[in-house]
Amino acid sequence: MKKGCWKCEHCLAVCPTGAVSIFGHRPEDSLTPVNTKEAAPMLDGLIANRHSCRRYQDRNVAPEVIDDMIHRLANAPNGGNKQQVEFTLIDDKEKMARFRQTVRKETERLAGQGIYPEGFDRASYEDMKRWEGTVRPDMLFCGAPHLLIPHAPAGQGEPVQDVLIAGTYFELLCASRGLGAVMLTFPLGALDRMPEIKAMLEIPGDHYVGMLIGFGYPEIRYARGAQRTVGENRIHRPVF
Repeated sequence: MKKGCWKCEHCLAVCPTGAVSIFGHRPEDSLTPVNTKEAAPMLDGLIANRHSCRRYQDRNVAPEVIDDMIHRLANAPNGGNKQQVEFTLIDDKEKMARFRQTVRKETERLAGQGIYPEGFDRASYEDMKRWEGTVRPDMLFCGAPHLLIPHAPAGQGEPVQDVLIAGTYFELLCASRGLGAVMLTFPLGALDRMPEIKAMLEIPGDHYVGMLIGFGYPEIRYARGAQRTVGENRIHRPVF
């Protein structure tokens, strides 16, 4: 490898004759550029039809599907192409059920001491528990059979942006494969109060964790996409 190489593989991608191979990757194995006239409406449809999924089927997603999505995240933008984002994955619904119970038990123990996730107090925590009897039985993880936690070492590169972008790309990958996904905020705050469980997840103490993503096959199918738009009051065009 020559000095200054960022491992971006742009040399392989840009060569018009396919004469460049690097890191054991051959140009003939690359995905070809998409037709933008076909890709634009496809991506528009994915974005408009993605929803925060809070009800899931009780079944596993095939391991090869999950592995394929995670490996494709190597193509997500990241600062300096450092490829520093790591992924903690629970890819089996039975393991997820045990983890859910572990977190719930610890959450209850801490609540008994008056300790709640950031942004919660006793009243809001009791509300959440009450909603489990009327809204859905699992308010912590929305019944998701799988969990992905992207994390990256703090103090190196751009960990915040890298983690959030990787998680956002993963959600779109889920949508493109007919899977539902949800960004989980309560467990994210709860983990900060549970260092032993965080260690059990093999998340180093110095890593930034910006999101937890529950995912799986959705129980509810939507018939059409939403029609939300960005109001003009939210668009700012500076005058120079």
